[in-house]
Order: sequence, then C-alpha cells, then structure tokens
Amino acid sequence: MTNIKIKPWISSLPEYIPGGTIEEIKEKYNLKEVYKLASNENIYGPSPKIIEYFKNGFSDIKYYPDSYCRQLRKKLSRKLGVSGDSIIFGNGTDQIIEMVCDAILCKNSNVIVPDPTFLTYEKSALKNEAEVIKVPLKNFRQDIKSIIKSINKDTAVIFLTSPHNPTGTIITKEEIECALENIRKDILVVLDEAYIEFVPEKYKVDSLKYLKQYDNLLIMRTFSKIYGIAGLRIGYGIGSSEVISNITKLMQPFVVNSIAQVAAILSLEDDDNISRNVDTIIKEREIFSRRLKQEGIQFVESYSNFILIKAGGRSTKIIEELMKKGFMVRGGEFLGFPGYIRVSISLPEINKMFTELFINLYREYNS
Repeated sequence: MTNIKIKPWISSLPEYIPGGTIEEIKEKYNLKEVYKLASNENIYGPSPKIIEYFKNGFSDIKYYPDSYCRQLRKKLSRKLGVSGDSIIFGNGTDQIIEMVCDAILCKNSNVIVPDPTFLTYEKSALKNEAEVIKVPLKNFRQDIKSIIKSINKDTAVIFLTSPHNPTGTIITKEEIECALENIRKDILVVLDEAYIEFVPEKYKVDSLKYLKQYDNLLIMRTFSKIYGIAGLRIGYGIGSSEVISNITKLMQPFVVNSIAQVAAILSLEDDDNISRNVDTIIKEREIFSRRLKQEGIQFVESYSNFILIKAGGRSTKIIEELMKKGFMVRGGEFLGFPGYIRVSISLPEINKMFTELFINLYREYNS
C-alpha cells in the first residue's frame, strides 16, 4: 500500500467506467466485424472536406496551436451571431464543465443536477468539495419545477441538458423560460446542448436568444457528435463575456490542438454534409422506434442520436449476446437505468441488423 497521501475526498468520487474498444471485442469473441453503438458517436463521420484537407499532411503541427483559437472563434461567432469574447473552447465540453466548477464552486456551495445524468457534472463538483443535489427525473424528463424548488442559499450552479443523456428527452421552450425566470441571477445555469442538432426543427429551442436577457446562462455545445470528430476532442461554451473571461483564466495554454481547430473550421463550412447526416439520423431513429413499437418493446422517445431501450431483467445477458455477435451497446446499470440499454443510431444496414438481432434476443430472454 502506498504511503502517498491522496486527498480524502477522491476516494468517494464516482468512477467513470469506459466502454470496450472495437479491437478488444474483436479479440475477445474472435470477430471480424464489430459495430460500436455504445458511445453516441456519429458513425457517419466528419465532413469529407476534413479528410481531403489532411491528405496533404500535418506540417503545421511542429508549431504550438493558437491558444485563443482565433480563426475558429471568428468563424463560430459569425455562424452563431454572438461576439467572439462570449465563446470559450475546451478539450471537449468535459473540460469546460470542469473549469466552470473550478471557477465557481467551493466547500460551502452546491450544484443541482438532474438524476441520472452525465457523470462529469458530479465529478467536477465533488472535486471542489461542493455538495451535489440530485433531482430525480420524472417520466424520463428533467423536472424543472422540482429543480427550482431544490435551490437554496448555497446553490451556485445548475446543470440542465437538452437533449438529455442518457434518455434523449428534451426541455421545452416553456420549461427553459420557467427555469431562467425563477432561478436567482447569481446562480449559473449551464445548458448542455451536445445533441441539439438531432432535434427536429419544430421541437428545437433557440437558446442563444436568451443570452441577451440572462447573463447567468452558459450554453455548451460540441463538435464531437453531429460534426463527427469526437476523437479530436473539441467543445465550446457561449455565455456572458464577463463570465467567460473569468473562467478562461483557469485554462491551460494550448488545450485545443491545431488539428482539432482546423477540423472544426472545415466542419462549420460544410452545412450540406451536416444537413444530410441530420436528416438521415432522424429518419433512421424513426424507423428504429417504429420497429420497437411494433414488437411492444418499451423505449424512451428520443430527440438525440441514441435510444434508451428497456431490455428487461436479463439485460446483462442480452448485452453479452449482442457483443458475441459484434454489437457493442451501453448497459443501463451504469447510466442509472438498470434493465435498459442505450443504443446509438448507426448506418441503415447496421441498424436493421441490430434491431432484428435484439428483437430475437428480447423475445428469448423475456418470454
């Protein structure tokens, strides 16, 4: 046993359990093909413009990246219609979450999160010795009224997500406005919109318009999902320039690498590719959902690129059998939903193979 004195609170931190890799599953089950449907990645991948650009090599990586992301900042600010100094970039939104908590939380403060939700919110709060108040979901949705009622004098940050991970449900326009109107102005409201592009237009809320009225709102988005560059790790936040400026002071230099910055810029220049991917994923999600309904299999209506499905009491066995056939999914026990599985939307032919296999296994283990 080590004699190194680790901070006592670290032992109580919840542990993130990563999913397996494609190569690991291939080796374990002696498979030639493995389909990863476990991590909400965009299987359609990045814009072809990115692939074409980097065919010419990576000569510029001998230099440090632009720590202020100037070209990307300019491009994104124009696209979103916000000022450049109201944007913060990070090594994924995980880093932005961590910086928000580092900047605001302390031992005598608390953060409110829906439960269950993305684990990074809780870990980043506990790191700062803050209390985490968990408000249970209601019918798989965030209970905005209960979240508001949970606020006390020590509340400093509230995390909301739309679409929510792992359920795929959304917060309505009325709910967002209710939250912003009833949450104290000294509490930072972080609205995580990592999956916003997968929401059909008629359900989508223009959250950016609230930034002018509420300087305690910070919106987070990412290039990992619809833009298909999860492996490059780049996310961003938009909020009050004063809040952003102070949080940015915590950032280490060069956290967003040069390749990620170029890839993000090229992604923003390829709206046609993004639109095609969005349309295809929404269409496939609808086909997927209809098939489950036909079989009477319960699932949560999703507005994201994944679906939370009730697999039953023997879900662990079903997950194992799926892996033996080359399909990697995320077990619901880790996500806070025992008996469920979370499945990412993939290519049409993969979705079809998966649904038929899953339905057969569901019948076998739930008969």
